[in-house]
Amino acid sequence: MDQTLRNIDNHSIETILLTVALVCLTVAKFKNEQKFHSFIMLFVNYQYLKIYSKEPGQTTSTFNLLLFIVQMISFSLVLWIALPYFDPNHEVNFYLIMPFLILFILFKFYLEKLIATIFDINKFTESFHFHKVTYRNLTSLLLLPMISLFIYSNLSSIIALYAILLCFCLLNVIAFVLTLRNHQKLIQKYLFYFILYLCTLEIAPYLLLIKFYFGDKV
Repeated sequence: MDQTLRNIDNHSIETILLTVALVCLTVAKFKNEQKFHSFIMLFVNYQYLKIYSKEPGQTTSTFNLLLFIVQMISFSLVLWIALPYFDPNHEVNFYLIMPFLILFILFKFYLEKLIATIFDINKFTESFHFHKVTYRNLTSLLLLPMISLFIYSNLSSIIALYAILLCFCLLNVIAFVLTLRNHQKLIQKYLFYFILYLCTLEIAPYLLLIKFYFGDKV
């Protein structure tokens, strides 16, 4: 099946966004090269999490904010690439995808902080959120070469798309499992709140988004 999912000849938006992502990565590395090297080794070495998860305000540090921009660019491009394939009749506007994704993530973040304050589990949620965000930042970085290959190469669009989605899902599953493993003791201590958190903030929002976008098709 050689159906072309999108016109690769007109990719000025993608080029600008990928350039911004590279600039953010360069600045992050320049600001703290040792920290950046520790970060990119995260899947094989937990030194980054052991050191920086103990420091206050790490989730909103300049380093993480730069990586968050990369994450939003990477995940927005993945959605822009994938959504037309799953629903060809639904027009996808990239200028709506990224702002919506940013607002969605920020809404979840502040809702998590509110719930953590109400149930007095700030220590657990801050640590869990930092681990989760860090793994997602690294996942987005690892996806950038594949996204670039999809945009600029002459490879079969569908094969490249499946490869991107497979890596996206696999890396997120690995990240989630590692995050759970790193918080075994805290999860056991706050098991009820963790189940509540998982259902209300990690499962339900994404199911609602899928239902909203695809409607009666799911």
